[in-house]
Amino acid sequence: MLDKFEKIFIETNNEWGYVVLPNNVDENIPLVLHFHGNGGYVYESGADWIDEPRKQKFFLPVLESGFAIAGCHGTGNHWGRQSSLDANYNFFEQLKDINKLNLNGITTWGCGLGASAAWLSTIKKLNNHVTNFISQQGVLNFESIIRHVKFKDDLVESHGFDPNLSVNDAIDIFRELNPINITENSINNNNIKLPNTLFIHGDSDENVDFQENPTLLHQILENNGFNSELHALKGVGHATYEHGEELGVLIANFISRS
Repeated sequence: MLDKFEKIFIETNNEWGYVVLPNNVDENIPLVLHFHGNGGYVYESGADWIDEPRKQKFFLPVLESGFAIAGCHGTGNHWGRQSSLDANYNFFEQLKDINKLNLNGITTWGCGLGASAAWLSTIKKLNNHVTNFISQQGVLNFESIIRHVKFKDDLVESHGFDPNLSVNDAIDIFRELNPINITENSINNNNIKLPNTLFIHGDSDENVDFQENPTLLHQILENNGFNSELHALKGVGHATYEHGEELGVLIANFISRS
């Protein structure tokens, strides 16, 4: 499905990233920076979102709309930890060597736990470069993940803490690391530029609570006058892959009109 598009693979500090280029666009190509979720992979000649047909359906409308898509799975299943933010920023710096890419006004797009890294990168180091942000079944509230317990240990351990921490202790430790809290503090301090946002999420998500993740962040942004859209998939759980074509078009239309 994506065989017809040119792909470039880049190594940065022993981490691999890729760029998929649209056809018939030779310069000033707008960029979508994609952050992979749990179980993702990127190596010197492939990546899960490039190789797997069910995921390719999301990329195809974006590429056909004239956007390049770049991504890495920096540091693996990262849950938004700082080392992943650094790896993705270093990868972004490498993209400056591809002259045909326009790195101003980019779109960041995170799936699952990749959404936490995408959002934190957006409101931190990449802030001046980002115009649009997309979360797909995204982890955006660490306190919610901890309280629901199912993935508490994975989150806590990925950040270098003892997974045997109690729920309350973990919440205390992650308070300053939580994307929700960081966003609210940045808004209150008036020191942030926030992008147009699109949240796509199943309202029956069994892994990442719909109300406590996309809905909560969407409401914070909307209540503070920022442009935010929430696209709820009725009766859909965490896996949104069967909606690939529909959501790929939704994403392409969102970034095309911004």
